[in-house]
Amino acid sequence: MSIFSINDNSNYGSILSQAKANKESKENSKINFANAFLKQNATKLNDIENKNSQTLIRSEVLNSTNNNNINKNYYTKTNSPNYDISSEFKNSIYTLKFKQADISNNTSTNTAYGYSVDKDGYMGEDFNEAAGLPKDFKIHKSTLDEIERVAENNFYNAKIKEYLGVDKYYDNIDMANTIKQYYNQFNQIINHTFNDTNKTSFSEADLNSLPKGVSYSSNDKTIGVMPKNYDKLQITNYYNTQEQYDEMEQLGTIASINTGLQPLNFTPQSMQTQNLDQDSARDTFNPDMSFYPKNEDGTYTKENLFMSFLKSTGVPLREDSATLNPRIESYQATMAKESFDGSLASLDDIMTGKVDFASLLKGYAQDGWFDADIYAMKKGIKWQNHIGYGGAWFDNQFNQAKANGWKASSESINSYVGSIMDRLNNLIGQTRV
Repeated sequence: MSIFSINDNSNYGSILSQAKANKESKENSKINFANAFLKQNATKLNDIENKNSQTLIRSEVLNSTNNNNINKNYYTKTNSPNYDISSEFKNSIYTLKFKQADISNNTSTNTAYGYSVDKDGYMGEDFNEAAGLPKDFKIHKSTLDEIERVAENNFYNAKIKEYLGVDKYYDNIDMANTIKQYYNQFNQIINHTFNDTNKTSFSEADLNSLPKGVSYSSNDKTIGVMPKNYDKLQITNYYNTQEQYDEMEQLGTIASINTGLQPLNFTPQSMQTQNLDQDSARDTFNPDMSFYPKNEDGTYTKENLFMSFLKSTGVPLREDSATLNPRIESYQATMAKESFDGSLASLDDIMTGKVDFASLLKGYAQDGWFDADIYAMKKGIKWQNHIGYGGAWFDNQFNQAKANGWKASSESINSYVGSIMDRLNNLIGQTRV
């Protein structure tokens, strides 16, 4: 009588039980082998994981025979009940490696700066929440690495570290707070232009309509210290044209005004990874823009614009976003007491009336501070950005005139102060928030 006879219920039940037990034993054997395999080869699999490629992992499992001391038959489908390495087993290795954290001692592969990182290297939702970003906003870990690199290795900080004999400029960098401060200011600029902080698609015409620069309220005249927290600053002026920005930059230089200027560059070129020489690369924030593709319709994303904003600022770490090395902090405190930026007043103090800038300017002009400017005005020589009034040629002319007894008259001083104030008031009227 056949053992599969439906009339022999006891034998049939026994056979089913045995088959089930055999199947479970076979599956357990596969899992045990997978775990043993993974534990013996954790280093190699970690290296593969870091490339974020399931394809590479599976290829490695199928092809690595030299380092694992496992017969090639283990990687092919055989008749063995214990080592039937099918695609199911390869999937088991992938699942075990990426979902069972206890297999490897390396627990940092999916976190960075205290927050989660997804399989493509973008910061997780916990980071976005801490940084005040939209839930679906994409910031790549490499961008944060670039912020840290520039913060530690720019020319100024590198020289201070060398001078003080320390390895690190910052003890800690709070990346979420850093991004939060910059994103809040960026959003303010976007809202000023489009009245829509939720806008996520930007045409080239949109880019052209964005400001070319802003001024922040600032009475901080010290040099060599960490910039203020953006929460303590306000945008006081928007320069919607390059001419407006250049005019404020020039007035700030000529009349010794702390303008709080911040240039902005939202051109398509700014949304590309820059090709920099070695010296420029050290000091320049240059994120890999391949991680920030355009929208499918060719328009620019909000992430594209935010990267351009960060490039414009250079991403100096601000108050509350980083902890200085104690020796650096002590050095900066000393610098703050001894340093002065040379400005007569801040733009914010001039606009709010805290300073009678016309009277202040006139007093310094009478003391000879602005003789070169007054002489240039008298001769009809215009200021040129980056070379002043004409470089060495003008210096020779001016010094020769001074040697021959030239001196600014009261009339020329009044005319100079009036000219500066007219230009300044006109520009403030166009750009003030």
